[in-house]
Amino acid sequence: MAKTITEHWSNLKTDPLRNFKFVVEFSKDTMNGTSSSKATLGFMSVSGLNASTEIIPYREGGNNTSSRKLPGQTNYSDITLTNGVILGGDHAFKWMSEIFHVIQGQGGAPGNDFRSEVNIYVMDHPVGNSEQQPAKARFRVYNAWPSAIAYSDLDSGGNAVLVQQMVLAHEGWNMELAKDPGGSSV
Repeated sequence: MAKTITEHWSNLKTDPLRNFKFVVEFSKDTMNGTSSSKATLGFMSVSGLNASTEIIPYREGGNNTSSRKLPGQTNYSDITLTNGVILGGDHAFKWMSEIFHVIQGQGGAPGNDFRSEVNIYVMDHPVGNSEQQPAKARFRVYNAWPSAIAYSDLDSGGNAVLVQQMVLAHEGWNMELAKDPGGSSV
């Protein structure tokens, strides 16, 4: 009996990547404000991985029926990271405070830049030991720094957790996928 297309192609190795299992790694330890070590932090959501290129219309004399379109400047949206506030987890505010010192002319530690490279790894599925599972995709964000921080409203009548959002300005990102659906990693 012949297999249908879905029977032939559907299996765990060919399923699309899930968007709920990911890890965010910063090239600098934003907890301590040092660039000598990496920091891996947990987030509920990451949004804003968008890129768009402006269109430059161009018309030539003699070809008046249509315009040509040339690529212009590429713009990258700000990235928003959301997580619950935990004790000792004031990394976002410390990082934002580092920028205040730079703006006020106080600088930071010598050679300490407030920017960080950020790697967002999309992990393999099904759920298992994340330390042994290979990353199947990576978004590498260049020269990121917090441009805004917001905390959820405080409500004595509510039944919710305190949530913080950190908006990262950056200078672009790229994406890399694993070579094959097997055990390879990015």
